This record gives sequence, C-alpha cells and structure tokens, in this order.
Amino acid sequence: MNEGCIPTKTLIRSGEVAQLARRGHEFGVAIEGAVRVNLAAAVARKDKIVRGIVDSIYADLENNPRITFFKGRAHFVNGNAIEVNGDRLHASKFIIATGADDPLPPIDGLSDAGFLTNYEALQLTSIPRSLVVIGGGYVGLEFAQMYARFGSKVTLLQRNVRLAPKEEPEISEALADVLREEGIHVLTRAPVVRVEREGMEKIVVAQVNGREESFRASAILIASGRKPNVVGLNLDKPGVEADGRGIRVNAQLQTNAPHIYAIGDVIGGAMFTHKATYDGPIAALNAVKGLARAVDYRVVPRAIFTDPTVASVGLTEAQAREQGFRVGVGIFPFAWSGRAKALGETKGLVKIVADVQTNEILGGHILGPHADILVHEIAVAMYNRGPLEAITKTIHIHPTLSEAVKSAAKAVKEVVKPET
Repeated sequence: MNEGCIPTKTLIRSGEVAQLARRGHEFGVAIEGAVRVNLAAAVARKDKIVRGIVDSIYADLENNPRITFFKGRAHFVNGNAIEVNGDRLHASKFIIATGADDPLPPIDGLSDAGFLTNYEALQLTSIPRSLVVIGGGYVGLEFAQMYARFGSKVTLLQRNVRLAPKEEPEISEALADVLREEGIHVLTRAPVVRVEREGMEKIVVAQVNGREESFRASAILIASGRKPNVVGLNLDKPGVEADGRGIRVNAQLQTNAPHIYAIGDVIGGAMFTHKATYDGPIAALNAVKGLARAVDYRVVPRAIFTDPTVASVGLTEAQAREQGFRVGVGIFPFAWSGRAKALGETKGLVKIVADVQTNEILGGHILGPHADILVHEIAVAMYNRGPLEAITKTIHIHPTLSEAVKSAAKAVKEVVKPET
C-alpha cells in the first residue's frame, strides 16, 4: 500500500496524462508550449491518495473490538508465542503474511555508487536528468516508462533474452517496440557487471554482445526482483521450514508446523496483492474453523501497468504444450479494432490459448488499452473451465475494446508445432 500498487499506479497516471497531452494534436486538441511534469505536485497527490486509503484501513482495524492491533516488528520466541515491541503474545494459531522485499543484487560497486529502490523512486520530488533501470520485470518496466514520460533519459538493462520473460513472446517483443518508440534505450541480454562513480555521475557497465558497454546516468533504479521476507522472524523457533522460494506450505496454506499458516508473497509463487487477498480468508477459515479449504491458483490474473498495459491469465502457449494439450491459438491485433482506432490506442494484441480437443480456454494474454480490465472476461470464462463459446457466443457491445477479446476467441485454431 505504501510502496507498491496504489502509489505506483497513481504516479503512472501522471505520466499517462502528460503523454496524452503531448499527443493532443492527434485528436485536434491544441496545447501551447511544452508539456512538463511537476513531480513534487504529482508526488503530493500520490501521498494524499495513499494516506487516505491507509488511514481508512487502520481506522477499521483500530475500531474493531475483536482486533488488537500492534505496530512493530514481530518474531517468534517459541512455537506458541511471538514478541513485538517487547510485548509477548501467545496464541494457538498463527498466520504469517510478511510479504516480500527487494534484495540488493550482487553487483560490484553498486552500494558505493548509490542507487534508488522502487520505494525511493516514489518519493523523488525532482526528475533525474538520466536514469538507468536495472531489471526488465514489471517494476522495471513500469518505472522506466513512467520516468521517461516525466522527462528522464532512460536506459533499461535486462539480463534475460527479453523483457517480461514470463509473458508471451509476442507480448514482450511488442512492448519492447513501444518503449523504444517512446525513446527508452532498451537492451536485453545485458547483464550488469559493475557500477562505478565519476563525480556526480554513475556509470553502469553491462555485458552487451560479448563486450562491456558503459551507460552514464544521474541515477540508478534497482528493479531486479523480489524475495520472500523471512529475515528476523526466527522461524527456527517454531521449526517452520523455508527456503529461497519462501515459506513452504501445503494446499491449505499450512506450514510444516500444523498450527502456523502463511500467505501471500512470503510463500513465493505469484507475488501479487490480489493473490494474497485470495489466500487470506482461506488461511483464516482453515486456522480458526478447521475447514481444510485448498487454494486453486489455476486462474490468477496478473498485469504490468505500462501503457499499453500487459495482462495475462492462465497458461502461455508454451506451457500448454509442455502440459500435453492439443494447442489452439487465436490472435487479434488492436490495430483492427474500431474502438481502439477511435481512442488512438491501436498498439498491442489479444492472444487466447485453448485446448482444441475440448475447446476449453487455457489462457489469455493481452497487450493493449485497459488490458487489466479486459483480461477479467477471460478469467471469468476460465474459472469453471469454460469453452471458447463462453466468449464467442456472448453478445458484446459495439464499439468496445472487449470485442477484441471475442475476435481473438473466434480466431482460435490449432497451431502445429514445427518438427525440429
């Protein structure tokens, strides 16, 4: 809440408004002079929105007579007690929900040169003249585009073969093209070797095409991934097992210590707020009422809030093949959508993956305007293992972006993988 979803998306919106203003002439709107972002004002707006939401949440907790709310860092002292701010609390059941943090990547010279985390990048009140973003996942992508739209000269370095490597290749490649068109210097297969400092400038040295290449910037943003936050919990006291991927739990979100449950980012897997809020009630009902309910992560949508947005749910084409399905794929570009043309947002595509033997929808992947909203049509259809007809036979309002989802579903046909 303080450093993730809402504050990031609030500042991203400021960047979107600035970019749309720069494009005003495309819509017959004349805007005199250069469009500039007042970052201090944008951050103040962000802080006001976040403060209002956080205050409301805390008020609900503090005013609930059935909840005793402590602020502080807790740790286990034994299997049936924790300590927070010197107070020892005993319980028969526990739920761990400590989230994840951003580990510092092992890059020589990084600490000496100085860097920004995503949290610190949300607090800046002046725009860096130039910025190197290390990492091409959702955090790196969102911040790279946001600061480029604010006015920074941005270089994005990704060690993987492509941006957003968990997404469909068509999605990743199209997004990279969009970012490059906006002036972001995007490099993949570019692992950072070391960081140096020269006066007020920072120099990031990366391996590019077999040789070292240097990138100068006034600031560096580290966005190289998140790690389950178990440090300081003293999990050895209750004997809870954890590894680099997080606390180990079963399908009921129960750790190896039967009276202790864990949810959200701290158990690894998909690290999203909405996945954690899905986990919470299941763990609570299992811990308090012993219902033994199991989680089902088959349909967990996700989004990268770039512009256009990336949103996905279910299996990719490659994953479906690996699981032995007879794979069908349907693709519909937003360039063919009348509503997208009217909006001036024609970049991107919808891709639907299905089992052609049963017509069951296996996954949906979107790069396009409001993809984070559109993906829910696919997620709802998938929940009860719906067939393509759940989308193709449903009447869609015209003209809407959702028609692109329907068109992609109608376009599904078997794709035979070439012999190798």
